[in-house]
Amino acid sequence: MSDAPAYRISAFVLSWIPVLGLSLSEVALAADIPLAKLEGASELTYDELVGFWQALERLTEDPVIGLRAGSRFTIDQMGVMGPAVAACPSLDSAIDLLVHLMSAFVRNVEITRYDDEHSAGLAYRMPSLRTRHGLDNAFASIVALVRQCTGSCLPGRTGGRGPLVLHAVHHQSERAAEHEYVRFFGVAPTWSMDTSRVLFRREDLSLPFRGASPELAQLLGERALELLQADEVSVTFERELARAFWRAHQDGEATLETTSEAMGMSPRTLQRRLTAQETTFADERAKLLGRRASELLLDESLTIDAIAERLGYASRSAFERAFVRWSGKTPHQVRAGT
Repeated sequence: MSDAPAYRISAFVLSWIPVLGLSLSEVALAADIPLAKLEGASELTYDELVGFWQALERLTEDPVIGLRAGSRFTIDQMGVMGPAVAACPSLDSAIDLLVHLMSAFVRNVEITRYDDEHSAGLAYRMPSLRTRHGLDNAFASIVALVRQCTGSCLPGRTGGRGPLVLHAVHHQSERAAEHEYVRFFGVAPTWSMDTSRVLFRREDLSLPFRGASPELAQLLGERALELLQADEVSVTFERELARAFWRAHQDGEATLETTSEAMGMSPRTLQRRLTAQETTFADERAKLLGRRASELLLDESLTIDAIAERLGYASRSAFERAFVRWSGKTPHQVRAGT
């Protein structure tokens, strides 16, 4: 495999690092990657990508850190892939679009559609797979996206259309923490395969997507490369804004003025850049706080009062009102999976 820079870590994975109690500098040091590469959303060599995931595994002592991160993706955290797939009429057409989009921006990997009598899904083959985490992250994020689009839930849960259980998962890596894969996918993977696959049951292929808009899905699919390139610029700015926002938040209060200062620019310049991205500081603040709140709610050792305090709210009730505005659900409903 070429050592040329070709891989980019998703914005969500990097934004999740503080939730793990880690810092980007700590991960960069452990992975032997220049901090500027992570902070600037730069592309990584394959060796650096492997080092990143191995460092996260060591620092968290979590053998399935990629799976755990991917399982927490939401539609709005997936760039162009999220809305494009959400607009598909059904799971069957979403698989085709996922193959198309992933082939457009995941390099050095052969991605194809796989069909047999009982299932259909994505086949994902790397000439050399030295860490499971990137693959786990990709497969888990795909399944998380499909569950959100179909209104399905995790195996063993109730609500919506009910659990979405996969037909099979084939993995190029050796067996590890199998119960975690069963908990999320609903099946035990087949290990040490030549090609990795995430396969949905054939009877589920007709599941309708809640945001179905075939015309939009076709448009986004046709413009995938252009949109992905534009999305990279947007993601870089979003990541820069997020770092500054949380730095200002740690120092007291994240306002337009304190965040722009942390970014090394004037409030007026930040306003102009936000306008160019067709957003506002208030919208971005709500998005950042909402994402962080959703991530913290996954940690059941934290009470809702503690989360409210950590996010800078004067009371639990103020946090709950804000959370309902962001998500349409109460923190308790999200934590209960309803």
